[in-house]
Amino acid sequence: MSRNCKRENLASVKNSLADKYIRLARAQKSKPRQAKLYRRAEGYRHQAAILARSLGV
Repeated sequence: MSRNCKRENLASVKNSLADKYIRLARAQKSKPRQAKLYRRAEGYRHQAAILARSLGV
């Protein structure tokens, strides 16, 4: 597996995790819990963006 292929896969996983945490946040009633999950999703989106930039995409 090439380095770029691994990074593409990792970026895809990070985006999937962000989607998961957004879904979890929408299901929560507690505002602090929602905020925590949205921040976690934002972190994964940021990491995926950094990986995508390193690929030149």
